[in-house]
Amino acid sequence: MNPALVAAWLLGEGIVSWRVVHREHRVPAPGELLGITGLFLAGALIADVYPASATLIVVGLFGLDVAAFLNVLPAGLGKEIAQAEAAQGGASNTAGESGSAAGEGSGGRIHG
Repeated sequence: MNPALVAAWLLGEGIVSWRVVHREHRVPAPGELLGITGLFLAGALIADVYPASATLIVVGLFGLDVAAFLNVLPAGLGKEIAQAEAAQGGASNTAGESGSAAGEGSGGRIHG
C-alpha cells in the first residue's frame, strides 16, 4: 500500500476525530469514521488496480482532507446556509427545490 494514501487516511481520521471531540466533547463513534475509511480504501483499491492513477488519487484524497480541514464540504456549509436563509427570512426558492427547472415535464424540449 502507498504510504501517502495511509498518511492521507490518517490525516482525514484525525480531522474528523478532532472536530467531534472539540465540538461535542466525546469520542467519535465508529460509524462516523467508517465512511471516511471506506472512501480511502476505495481510493487505495483503485490506485492498486490502476497504478498510473495513484498520484491523482493521492492528490484528490489530500484535497478532501484540506476541504474537511477548511470546513468547506456540504456538511460544513449547513450552518452557514441556515444562517443565510434566516437572514433572508427563510424564503429561499431554488429551481431544484420548487420543481420548476427548465425543461422539466417537457419531454426534454425547452420551450422559449
